[in-house]
This record gives sequence, C-alpha cells and structure tokens, in this order.
Amino acid sequence: MFPLPIQTYFKLGAAVAVFLLAMYLGYSFEHSRFVAFKATIAAQTATAEREHQAVADKIEKEKNAQIASINNQLVDAISELRKRPSRAQSASDGSCGTGATLSAEDSEFLTREAARADQIRAGLNACYKQYDALK
Repeated sequence: MFPLPIQTYFKLGAAVAVFLLAMYLGYSFEHSRFVAFKATIAAQTATAEREHQAVADKIEKEKNAQIASINNQLVDAISELRKRPSRAQSASDGSCGTGATLSAEDSEFLTREAARADQIRAGLNACYKQYDALK
C-alpha cells in the first residue's frame, strides 16, 4: 500500500516539522527586529518633529513680533497723518503733487497699504526661513 517504508514517511514528517519550526522561529526573530526598528524610527521621527516644531515656533514668534512692530508703527504714523488737512481742504488750496502735501485720507490709505505689504513680506520671509530650516 505504501511505496516507501513507514520510517521514511516519519523522517519526511519530522523534516517538514523542523522546517516549519525553523520558518516560525525565523519569522518571529525578524518580526521582533522589525518591531524594534519601527520603534527606533518612530522615536527618531518624534525627536525630529519636536525639533522642527521648536524652530517653527521660534520663527512664528519672530514673525508675530515683526507684525506687532509694523502695527505699532502704523498706529503712530496714522495718528500723525490725521493732523494733515483733509482732501476737501487740499482741493480748495490748489496744492498737489508731492507726498508732503498729500491729504490725510490719501496718506492714511497709502500708509495702511505699505503696512499691509510689510506684513505680507514678514509672513513670506517666515515661510522661507521655515522651509530652509527643514532642509
């Protein structure tokens, strides 16, 4: 009924069992190494993320300080510009042409636009610094 002796089948079964055990042990060993590798990489990534976030927070703080300074200068400039004559008075005087003789409304508008441009520039510089810090 069996073309080979029974001992040969037992030997083949034992060989298959040893092979499967070796595969399981190899898998377990590699799996534990992979889990340890993932934990190491996760720790390194978390450390790098904290460092990058600290740099980003510092850059954001500098940008906010610049914007606050720009806003303070804007408030000072506008309070001084409101002392100028209004557009209706300037038109009746016939004076025109230079920045020194701009009406209060026009000079206030231009000053606000310049402050807005400075704020955008500060934000752009912060973006550049943050991007360069990540390289």
